Formats: sequence, structure tokens, C-alpha cells
Amino acid sequence: MATADYNTGEPLLGEERKQDLQEILNTVGLDSEFWLPKLQECLGVTCAQALLYLQEKDLQVLKSQVQDPGDITALEKLFDLSHSNIPPELQESPVEMINKRQQQVEEALQELKDLFLEGKQRQEEAMRRKLHDKDNTKKDLIENRAFQDLLQRLSLQHYFPKKMGRANFHMIYKTSVSKTQPSSEQELPFYFLQKLLVLDYRLRYLVFREQENTEHQFYLSASDEENEASDPYEDLFGDGNRPVTSKSRPRIHPMDIQMAIFHCADDFARQYILAKLSICQFALPLLVPNPCTSQIEFSLWCLKQVRRSWQHTNKSAKGKCSFHNQQMCRVPTAIVSFIRVGNGLSASKSQIMNCLISKRKHDVFFHRHCKGSSKDCLLMEGVVEICWFCPGEEDEDRFDNCVTFSNLHGDAKEHKQQLAFLQEVSSLIVVLMSASDDNEENSKIVHDLWQSSKSPLICLLDDKEKDMVNNSGRRIRIGIRNRSEADLMEEITIAIRRLLELSDAALSIEDCSHIARKQGFLIDEDQTECKKAKEKAESTMAALKEMNLPHLKENLLPLQGELWHLWCKKDKELYQLRQKRNRSIEQHKSEIETEKQIIRDKQLVKTFPLNDLMRSFTLFLQHSETHIKLYFLHWLSVFLESLTTGHLENLHEKRRSLWSKIQTEKQKAQKSNSLDLWQHEIEAISTEISDCTLGIDQLLREVGQMYEALEETSCKRDIIFLSLPQIAADLMLSGMPIELMDGDASYVPLKWVAAVFDKVSEKIPGKRLFVLSVLGLQSSGKSTLLNALFGLQFSVSAGRCTRGAYMQLLKVEETFAQELGFDFLLVVDTKGLQAPEPNNKSQKWDNTLATFIIGLGNLTLINIFGENPSELQDILQIAVQAFLRMKQVKISPSCLFVHQNVREATAKDQTMERQRQLEQKLDEIARITAEQEQCSNVSCFSDVIKFDVNTDVHYFAHLWEGNPPMAPPNPRYSHNVQELKSRIILMAKQESRGNIMKISDVKCRVEDLWRALVSENFIFSFRNTQEVMAMSKLETMYKQWSWQLRSHVLHLENQLNNQIQNGKIQTLERSSLEDPITKEYETIKEGLVKYFHEGQESEILTQWKENFENKLLVLKDTLMSDAKMEANRCIDIKKSQERLNEKKMVYENEILKRSRELALTIKVKELSEEELQKKFNQLWSKWVCDVSSNLPPATEPNIEVDSDNILLEHFKKEKNLANILKTNSGKKFEINYDKHVKINKNFGLLTNQLEAGDKELIHVTTNRIFSRFDETITNIWKQHRDYNVNDFHEILRIIEEVTFAPTDKKYSFTSQYNMELSLCLFERASKSFNEMHRAFERENDPVIYLESKKDDFFTSFKISCQGATSIKSFVDFLWNKLIPAVSTTIWENMAPTIAGDMQATCPAFSGNRAQLEKHILISLAEEENFDNYWQYIHDPKCFFSGYLGKQIHRYCKEEVDKKIKTFLKINLDIIKNAILCAIHESTAEAKDKSSTASEWLDLFCDHLGNNLIFPRADLRYIEHQEIKDMEFLKEAMSEALDAAMTKAEEKLLSMPIDKMVPVIEKILSEQFCGCWKQCPFCKAICTNTIPNHDGDHSVPFHHPLAISGGCWYKTDEFSIDRCSTAVASDTLFVLSDTLKIPFKTYRQAGGDYATWSITPDSSSQPYWKWFVFRFKSKLEEKYQKKFKNKGKVPDAWTIITKQDVLNDLKM
Repeated sequence: MATADYNTGEPLLGEERKQDLQEILNTVGLDSEFWLPKLQECLGVTCAQALLYLQEKDLQVLKSQVQDPGDITALEKLFDLSHSNIPPELQESPVEMINKRQQQVEEALQELKDLFLEGKQRQEEAMRRKLHDKDNTKKDLIENRAFQDLLQRLSLQHYFPKKMGRANFHMIYKTSVSKTQPSSEQELPFYFLQKLLVLDYRLRYLVFREQENTEHQFYLSASDEENEASDPYEDLFGDGNRPVTSKSRPRIHPMDIQMAIFHCADDFARQYILAKLSICQFALPLLVPNPCTSQIEFSLWCLKQVRRSWQHTNKSAKGKCSFHNQQMCRVPTAIVSFIRVGNGLSASKSQIMNCLISKRKHDVFFHRHCKGSSKDCLLMEGVVEICWFCPGEEDEDRFDNCVTFSNLHGDAKEHKQQLAFLQEVSSLIVVLMSASDDNEENSKIVHDLWQSSKSPLICLLDDKEKDMVNNSGRRIRIGIRNRSEADLMEEITIAIRRLLELSDAALSIEDCSHIARKQGFLIDEDQTECKKAKEKAESTMAALKEMNLPHLKENLLPLQGELWHLWCKKDKELYQLRQKRNRSIEQHKSEIETEKQIIRDKQLVKTFPLNDLMRSFTLFLQHSETHIKLYFLHWLSVFLESLTTGHLENLHEKRRSLWSKIQTEKQKAQKSNSLDLWQHEIEAISTEISDCTLGIDQLLREVGQMYEALEETSCKRDIIFLSLPQIAADLMLSGMPIELMDGDASYVPLKWVAAVFDKVSEKIPGKRLFVLSVLGLQSSGKSTLLNALFGLQFSVSAGRCTRGAYMQLLKVEETFAQELGFDFLLVVDTKGLQAPEPNNKSQKWDNTLATFIIGLGNLTLINIFGENPSELQDILQIAVQAFLRMKQVKISPSCLFVHQNVREATAKDQTMERQRQLEQKLDEIARITAEQEQCSNVSCFSDVIKFDVNTDVHYFAHLWEGNPPMAPPNPRYSHNVQELKSRIILMAKQESRGNIMKISDVKCRVEDLWRALVSENFIFSFRNTQEVMAMSKLETMYKQWSWQLRSHVLHLENQLNNQIQNGKIQTLERSSLEDPITKEYETIKEGLVKYFHEGQESEILTQWKENFENKLLVLKDTLMSDAKMEANRCIDIKKSQERLNEKKMVYENEILKRSRELALTIKVKELSEEELQKKFNQLWSKWVCDVSSNLPPATEPNIEVDSDNILLEHFKKEKNLANILKTNSGKKFEINYDKHVKINKNFGLLTNQLEAGDKELIHVTTNRIFSRFDETITNIWKQHRDYNVNDFHEILRIIEEVTFAPTDKKYSFTSQYNMELSLCLFERASKSFNEMHRAFERENDPVIYLESKKDDFFTSFKISCQGATSIKSFVDFLWNKLIPAVSTTIWENMAPTIAGDMQATCPAFSGNRAQLEKHILISLAEEENFDNYWQYIHDPKCFFSGYLGKQIHRYCKEEVDKKIKTFLKINLDIIKNAILCAIHESTAEAKDKSSTASEWLDLFCDHLGNNLIFPRADLRYIEHQEIKDMEFLKEAMSEALDAAMTKAEEKLLSMPIDKMVPVIEKILSEQFCGCWKQCPFCKAICTNTIPNHDGDHSVPFHHPLAISGGCWYKTDEFSIDRCSTAVASDTLFVLSDTLKIPFKTYRQAGGDYATWSITPDSSSQPYWKWFVFRFKSKLEEKYQKKFKNKGKVPDAWTIITKQDVLNDLKM
């Protein structure tokens, strides 16, 4: 196979690249229209940067295209210009670049280390100071029993003071989605906060009545009173039907709930509460008396998050100007303060203010007539509340400008401090009083206010009906009794407006705080930690104030600007590789990687040493407590906003103005020439807006880029290095949103995001996430919706929406988490779809963003705003395409449609019609999109995703109840939010456990999605890491299951073999093998099923369950079949041996008979052992001679004749075979390609010659035949039998089986090859068979056999002579037989034991096949032997066998003194116990039965059972012994046990361990055989653990094609491309001159190509790059090709060291 050039049918020259190149060509005087296509055609130059790589020969090629001397001069100028502009970093050698980079990295890490140490010291000092302050700070507390009782009733006592954080009510509780009303007083605070969360202003009316407040009451019933006399006027002034009350207590006032929560909330929670109350258009507490101290608290910090927008009347400009998203505590306004002097007034001050501010449409201030109000309010006395009136575009607005209204609760004379403060800050004071009040103190207060010249005054007279004096001055009195509300409000409004015109006083809340501080109030911002954080933020800001705003980010945040954007562009090019005519894909890729590295180096240079801003920011966030960090970030955010807001507002206004001009101009018939100019101006302004936008997000983004630059340039994993993502992780866990996708670059910084996820995972290990994402058009209310749903902190202002994507964590309450199946909700918010893009790539970006967000989320909210058909079509089309993509990559998210701002959202008929129309539109879009994506079986939207239009579509009312800015939220909207929240949690609860991801899984999903998205083909490029990891774990588990079954079968085989050798089994019964194997299989299968059903990835695993069950069943059947075959073979061999033994027994019986006859003649004599030996020896030779003389003569087989006859018969078609047999006799087989190999003509080959890879494969095939031959001969020898002529036929069968195995059909073996190879093997076999025959004869020769048994005969003779005194001889004989049996049995048991331990302890064998492959590569690199690599590439199975052998040898050598001796000792103890038990049990039974020695031996062997190979027949020499004392026999046997075991151990230790290696190798080889299929392109080996597996072959990392001999078409140039990068490019591969196939559609080639899954992979993978450069000359020599031109090894490959690749593999 060769690689062809790119497909010239595809356009390669992008517009941006054209423009850059075009400018250079014009500069040197070349016609760009002519030279642009010429450069591309001749040299593959498509961009200006490619000019840097032109060589002198390229210049000559270009000169040959022209005749004009001017053009030749211009070309020379172009060549000189391009080389003079080569960046210095590209001129450096790779080694110089590395050294320089390492120096930069070392300096950067050292600075971070110094920063870390400095911060740590500061933190320790702060902690000491905090502890000291805590010990020395005491507050004077006032005993306030009523307040404490209130806290008890509300169950808030543990939160006071200020111990309730945002996390306490941002948590997801079960009751927040299931109940709507509190069931006890203790639940009131929780429900208050939950209603506040969803912006339900009805929280003010939240009360709890114990059984409608009648728990302690009883009523007189009508039946009790019907007989009594009554008077209709009797109860006129009383309370009819009054209850009789016993110890009733008042219900809790709604405002007491709010204020109790306020007192318990910490500063951040107070900010959040007041911001939400402000959205609900409620008044906010400004001055708050502390119920347990004498201090009055001033809320400044708490009001920092309150923001408003309004229209302001500009008198000088005679028009209105807009204020957007203003921080209200910093806005100077007129302050109108309302106070009440005296008690018992009929009018309500708060109600009057409500009428004034909201025209009684909404209760801004809580008053006596509100629902739930009572006289028993504890915490509002002395509280000063404020609210702002913000004018809109309504003509009926009562005030033209923003006005602050304050309201002092209670009688003013009781709160003199508050009154004094209000007098100081107010532009106007309104007093509600009674003209007839005779209280002197009240009169004095009013008189002082009247006489004061500081502020105008309005007196509202509760008991007067009309004005008493002239109201034209600064003092006005208005009678309010019996007045119509409309007239009264008009009069008060006119008065306030006129008096405010007379007053120039305008103060902000911040201004008021200075006055409050002077009056001794406690300002919340003045507490130590807040103050310290503010000071730190101010010092951090010092670095910014002297700089020009548009250039601020460029100077202080240099990493996220041009360099980062350029890096993103290069990274994207890496995923969308294009071949150049003069460069290969890998060369191009290497250049891009080098350019990316240079960018990172530049980032490091620009970053370190850190500037003051980033140094201060990073230092503070690394070593501060969480709440102090939050203070700091808040202050820094405030200061940054203050710095940028004015300029940004001007830019936004300019852009709006220009946009308006463009829209107006487009409506005209004749277009202006200014349109393009204005459009460019808008783009320039948009760029400046981006440059001037500076906030916490940008600072954290810079930290992320610092990390990425260091991560890519440093090989260290220092604690300093990893402290950067810890910053973001801590903030994320504290509830802050963290940027997931950089909105300016429209790119995901994968390394940074992954590191943040890793750190979060370390903090909350094992926690599971449900991911909720939201998708919608720009400014459609997405972020507002999420904020209302879960109280999140996403930005919500239109025009400055969320850019990119942000994520925020929400904790689920623990008990509810167990029910739901996840611990956290991860919410992802995005920049809106169809947002203005300066580079006109909106549609493509929308599809990318939608796919990313939908793929990441378990559930996606599709947010639709309004009823514009065009917008609806756009959002649905984008969403459906994304869902379809997910279906194609087997990701199954859910979705909910939220249609906001719908008219008549509650009308049932309208809703049903809308649902029908939406479903119809979704079905239509799904069908069209499926056709475009070539996805079959999609006829409706529910075919794409599980969807029910009745439950998965939610219609929302408008957010506001009226017109902003003074409109409160619509209660119906809040109700819709609550319903949606309940539905989300229900769907989350119903989500399959397998789809709930861990944090690490979310990280992998982000990486998988993004890598696939930046590639051109998402479906083709997507690699589900979660699936890959699940499959890897499953393969590891399958290996364990298969080993459990295999080891069990091996154990059974050993036991069966013992029984067969002992003669206990003559025929194999089902119960001996099938039943125990089936039982073990069922046990393992239960574990497999449990793993699939209860495993963490059960949902993913389900798709493979049936396959793995089948594989386990096949394995069981195979093992059972093999075990049966082996057992039957052993039985056959045993029977054959027994037939031979029967003959031997004839000799033995004759000798035994004669020896016993001799013993009877000398038994009466007492002879010594030497005398007995002498007597025995005198007659031994005669006995043997007499026995053997009667045997018939043996017939010798003619093996050589058999060999020739079989060959002549098998190759009878061959001519002159007899001569060939004679001439080739004794010759070594050597491959002759001309004679032995035939090239197939119909294969469509590029050449008629065999390539190096083909020749290597032929050698591999031949070696495989020789290996099979050796294995067969070894197995025949193991059978201890005589020669059989059929053994030659088995050799022929092996040759046919291997040579006729399926190949790539490129060549075939000739009959000449088969004949010569058969002749060679037959000659070798003949020699072996002759040796085997001689060995068999020796083993079965009577004389030799009897001589080998001489000692046993003598022992029998001696026992017969000694009679009953010979128990010692009996025991010695028995142990002499037992010791070798023990050694043999333990030796055979050791192989499975060692194999099992190697799998458990050796890293190479403890995982799946891919893990083993990694260790093989490490071993190859460490040895650095090319021949080993060559074998690994071309004969991996043979290499694997050798590798196994080496690993086993190493293990045995290293572990012989540790583990192997331990295993021997354990097995010896087992056997020892078995023998001891057999001795005791057989003796006990023999004593009961008065057994003979023969019967005792029978019992002893039976009790040994299958523990030993110990045939009873071997003991017949001593069975005639007369034993009278069985107990003595038992003692004698037991005493000899330890000594015998010691001898057995010594014998075992003396045995060479190498003899066991082949057995262990066979066991492990069968266990790890897996799949041996090689990639048809690069010969990478499939790493699937299961042989003959279903599905495609795959491998984690592919090789450069050069490793398998791949080259460029019709050249001798190697191809260094990898198939996994080629499939993402436009390259072709060539099967024949007429058959060229794009790599992208490689499966079209059929055959092996169609069975492989090769996904695009842009990772660096240094291993094979190092190999190619390290063995470059060897590869050239082997394949006869060159690494030149497009096959030239890139410079980046030359600097990869062996240690680099080892480190990469060991990570």
C-alpha cells in the first residue's frame, strides 16, 4: 500500500491565508492572481508562513515557470524576504530551543515557588492574628428573651449571629421541589428563602397558622346557644362567636421572618437576600438595630449587589439618558425620608409610600393592612428601610429622576439616633403626625424639624382634612383625613417634586455611610476581614490606574490576547490537517506543534516575572480563607467595573448609534458608500469593547493560561505548578461560576479545565454530577431563568450577556442525594446563540456551541423567548441537529423546552395548540436534518431523543408584572419556575444511574466533545473516553473472570491426572469434570451479571453484556473440551502403559516368587543386612537371565522408508521426486522467493516484486511452521510411547494448515515450497522418531527395567526374611516412594500458582491487553534492540512468547528466595497434612477391621485420594508384610514425616526452575492471547483482550506508516504519517494504479480495512517518533527506502529522548 497526494478536488486555500500571502506577493511585485494558484500547484504553499520553509531548489522550480526577468528578480526578492523574516526561534536548533525553554520554565517555577512561600507565611501570620483577636474580642450582649424565643420557633438559633451562608439555602432539598407550604414554624425560613430564590414576592405573606390558629381555641357551637336568650346588639361592640383561648401565642410576623434571617445571615448571604428582595421591588433594611447589642448596623456591603436600570431626564439636553445596571449604593440621588411622630394614627405611613411609589400596585413597604400583618412585630422597630423609585419611559412616572425613599419604622421619638441620621442625609423629610397630639416630646421633634433650615419638610396631618397654611415655601402641611387617594397622592407628589427642585442635595448610600460612621453606627464594610480584602484589592488595582484602558489587557494580561488566539488557531489546524505538496501530514503537524510550542514559550516570556496585578491576584487567592477570597474578589470586581464602566458605556452607545445608521441606510433604495465603513467601525468598536472588558473572569483566564503554558513547557509536576488550578477549584466549590469555554477566543482550554476538574475531584472524591445545561438565543432570559431556578450568579444584563460557557456547582442535600443518585448539580450557562460575531461565523459557531452544550448535559433546557417564528425555527434547527449528533455517537441526553414570554400561558386550549405546532415543527426539522446528516430511521423528533410534548414543554408568563423598572416579578413566572424546577429534579431522579457521571467522567466528556468538535467531522472524530475507560475496566474484569475459570480447570486437571495415574479413573465421568467446571462457571457468571447490573458504568456496559456472557460461555466450553481431551489422552496413555506394565508384572512376579522362596529357606537364620544383600546378589543375575530368555525377539520399524513412502504418495504429482529426495537429503531449508512464492496477478499490484514487509511475512509463516513442528514433536515425546507412522501425516497437516491460512492474497506458496519444507521437516522428524523408539525400547527392555527395580526387590526380600520385625524397612520403602511423589505433585502445582501470582503482582500482567502492550513497549525501549522491534512488528505472536519467557525467567530469578520458596512451603504443608491425615485415618480403619499390610496400603492410598500421584501398584513389593501392631506402624510413619518433607523440599529446591518456565508460559500465553490482528496500514496490534472478538479491531496508538514499510506513491520515500492522523486529512492511499481511496473513507477498501476502527488522533505520541529517528538507518536498510523529502524526519522528532518516551508510557 502506498500513500498518494491530497485530493485536488478539495479547496485548500482559505480566504484569510490568501489575504496574507497576497499582500507579500504584491509587495515584491508579483501578480497575485497568477502566483497564488501557481505556488499552490508547484510547491503546496497556501499561506505566508509556508514561505519560511522554501529551499533553493524550490526557487529554481518557480523560476522555470517564467521568462520575464522582472518576475525572476521578484522571485529572488520573495525568497530573500521570506528567509530574512524567519523568526529567531525558528532559526534556533531544536536542542537550543529546549535548553532555552527549560531555563524559562525553571525561572517561572521558581517565581511561583517564591510566591507560594510568601503567601503561606502571610496566611500563617493572619491565622495567628485572627486567633489573637478572637481571644481578646468580647461583645456586650443584651439578654433579649423575646428574640431568642423567636429564633427557637424558627429553628435559627444555631445560625445566630451571622452563621448562615449562601450554601445553606442554595442546596437542593427535597422539600424545595415537592411541598409548597410550610408544615411547621421551623420551616418558615426555608420556605421564605425558596420563594425568594424563584422571585416569588408572595414570600412577604408567608405565615404559619397552627390548624388555622385554633389549636389552643374552642368555640361555642350554635347548638350550645340555641336555647339561650339573645340580644342582637349584645355583641355589637364585642367579638361575636369569640373563641375561648388558653395560653395562645401570636403567630410569627412575616417581617420578623425576614429580619431573623437577616440577623442570622453572613455578609454574602445578606448581599444575596437584599439583591433578590430588590428584584421583587421590596424595601431594603438600611439601618438595623442589633437585637442583642446596643449598636445600630448600617447596610453598605449588603447593598453592593443591588442594581437597577432606568431613564433619567437630562434638563440641559432636554431629553432622557439611560442608565443600565447601575450599582445603586454608588448612585447619588435625592433622599426622601418618611417618619412617624406619635402613635395611634389612623393612616399608615408605609401604605402612603406604596401609593406614592407604585400607585398601590405593589407593596414595596410592608404595612398594617398586608396579609399576615399583626401588631406583634418584634424586629422592625427602629429599622430604616429604603427603596429607589426609578423612572422608565412612561409619561405617567411621578418623578423624572431616580429618588431614594427611606422609611423609619416606629415612633420617631423612640429612635433618636436614626432620626438624627435621616435629618443629616435627607433632601426632604415627610412627617406623618397628628395636629392634635399634645405630647410635648412629639411636639418638640416636629417643631425642631419645622425650624430646621437643613431640609424641606412636609407634614402629613392625620386628623386634618385640608391645608392649614400657605404651601408655597419649604414647609408644607397637608391634611390627609377623608381625602381621596388620587387627590392626596397628586398633592403629595407635586409637593415632593417642587421641594426636591429647591434642594440640590444628592447623596449615595456610600456617601451616607460616612455620616453614619460619624454618628457611631456599625458599618458592615468596616469589619476587619472585609476591610483587609478591600485594601488588598485597592493595592492590586494600583497597577491598573496609570495605564491606558484599551491597552490594559494587552500589557497586564498578555496571555489571553493575540498569543492565545493564535494558539487556538494553530490547535484547530492540528485537528484539520491539510497535506502540502512539498510536505507530509506529519511534517505539517510537526511544524504546527513547533509553532504552538513557540507561542507557549512567548507566553512564558511575557508572563514571568509576574506583573504586579497578577502577582498580587495569584498570591492572595492561593493563601487566603475562602470567605476572605470572596471579599477580595467582590472588591476587585467593584473596582474593575468602576474603572471600565464609563468607557464601555460610551463604546456601546457608539456601536448602537452606528448600527442604527446602518439599519436606516439599508432601508433606502440607493445605498450609501458609508455602509462598509460603518461596518468596519462597528467591528473595531467590538474589538475595543473586548479589549476594555476586564473582570474576575479575565484574571482567572490569565491564571489558566499561565498553567497551560507551564504545563506544556515543563516536565515537572510540582506542588507549585499545581497550585494554579487549585485556585479555580476552590472558587468553584465555594459557589462561584468558573469559565468552561473562553468566550473571546471561542475555545476550550482543555488542559486548564481538566486540571480544575482534577482538583475539584480531589476535594470531593467519588461524587457524582448531574449536568444541566441551557441553550437559547441571545438575550432570551437564559441566565435569568437559571438564577431564578437555583439562585446562581450568572450575569443577566442584556447586551453584556454571558460570553462562552460557565459552570457552577450546586450541592444536593445528603439524604436527597441518596434518593436522586447524584451529589451535585453542575449547571452550564452559555453565550446566546445568534450573538453578533465580528467575523461572520455565527451559524457554524452556533452549531458547535449547541453540540458541545447538549453533549455535555444530562438534561438541556432549550430556552425560547417570545413567539417570533423565525427565531423559533433557528433555535429548533440548531438544537435538533445537536441532538441528532448525540444519537449518532451514542450519547443520550434529555431535553426540556422552555417557551418564555408567552401570551395567555395559562389557557389550556392555547397551550395544547402550541404543543401540537411545536411537535409538528420538531418532527419536520428532525426529518430534514436526518436526511442532511445521512442518518436513517428518523421520521420524527422522538426517534432522535426521548421526548413527550405534554411534559417536556413548559410555557412561561412574562417575567414582570407590569412595566420595568418598577414592576415586580410576575407571580405566575415564579410559579412556572417552581414547576420547571420540580420537573428537572424528577427527570434527574429518573435518569439512568449509568448516565450520571463522576467529576472525572465530566472532564473526559468535555475533552471528547471538544476534540471532536474542532475536527471537521464530529461523528467520525468523536471518541467516548468514558466508554473506552469502561471497556478497559471490563476487559480487566474479564481477564480476572477468565483466569478464575482457567485456574479452576487447571486445578481440576491436576487432580484428575493424579487420579488417572493412581489408576482410580479408567473412564471419564461427567461428575469428574463437567459438573465442577459448570458449577464454577455459574458462580463466575453471577459475578459478571452483578458487575453489569450494579457497576458504576452499568448503563454503558449494557451494550456489551450479551457479548461477554457468550465469550465466557465459549471459554468454558473450550476449557472443558480441552480438559476432556487432555484427560482422555492421559487415560489412553495410562492404559497403554498398563498394557506394558502387565508384561513387566510377569517378570516382576517371577522374580518376587523366587525371592520369597529364597527368603523361606533362610528365614530361620538371623542374617545381617550385608549377608542378606550377598545372598540376594548371588541369585539376582540368574533370575533376570532366566526371565528375559523366554521373551520373543523385537521387530524394528524402518522409519526412513516410512518417511519416503509418505512423501512420494503425498507429492505424487511432482516429477523426479525420488531424485529430489536423494539430492536434497541433509540440506537445510532456505527460502527461494522465485521458486517458493507466486505473486497473484489479479491483485492489482503496484509492482511485481515482493516488498520487504512481504518477505518478512513469508519468513514469519515459515518460522511458525517450524515452531508448530517442534511443539508437536515435544508433545509426542511427552506421551512416552513408541513411534507411530501417523506422526508423519500430522506434520503434513501442519504445513497445509499454516500455508493455506487466509492472507492478503498478494502472493501464495508454491508446491515446491511445500515439498522442500516437508522433506526438511521429515528428515528432522525421522531422527527424532528413531531416538524416541530407542528410548521406548530402553524403558521397556526387561533386563534394564528389572535392573532399575533391583532395590525394590531386595527390600521385599529383606522384609520377607525379617518378618514382623521389619516395620522400619516397610516404612522406609513407603517413604522412598512418597518423597518423589510429593516432589512431582508440588512441582506440577507450582506452575499455575506462579502464573496466578504474576498476574496479581507483575504490573505487565495485572491489567488488560492494552496494559500489557504498554509494558512490552517499555521493555523494547529499554533494551533498544532493533531485531526485537522487527520481530514485534512482523511476528508479534512469536515476540510475545519470547517476552513472556523473559518475564517469567526474571520473576523466577528475583522471587526464588521470596515467593517461590513460600509457595513451596505452603504446598508442602498442604501435602504434609494430607499424608498425616491419611496415616491416621487408614490406621484407625485398619485396626477396626484387623486389616493386613496390603489392606492398610489400600486404605492409605484411598485416603491420599487425588492429592498425590501415588499408584498403589508400585507398593506390591511390600504388601505381603505381616504387620501385627498397626499403632506402631502409625507412629513410625508419623515420626518419619518431617524428615521426609525436608528431603522433599531439598529435592524441590534442587530442581532447575527453568524447566517450569514453558508450562507457565503456556498458561499465561493462553490467558493473554487476545486478538493478534494487525492494522492493515501500520501493523499496530489490536489490543482487544478477547480472541475472535465481535466488533471492530482497534488500538490506542497507531504507528507511522514507515514502520511497516509504507511509502509515497511511485517513490522510494517513506511515509511518516500515521493512519490516525491521515484519516483526518485529505490524503489518499493507493491499492493499485486504478484504485485510490481517501483515508477518510478507508473502509471502502473492504477486507481487513473494513474491520478496523481508526479514529482521528492529534496527540503527540512520542514513542514511535523516537523509534523512527533512533533506527532510521536500520529501517532504510531493511525496506530499501529513504527518509527524504516528504518522508524526512521532522526536527521535533530528533530531540525526543528515550527517557521522554519512557516517562510518557509510565504516566
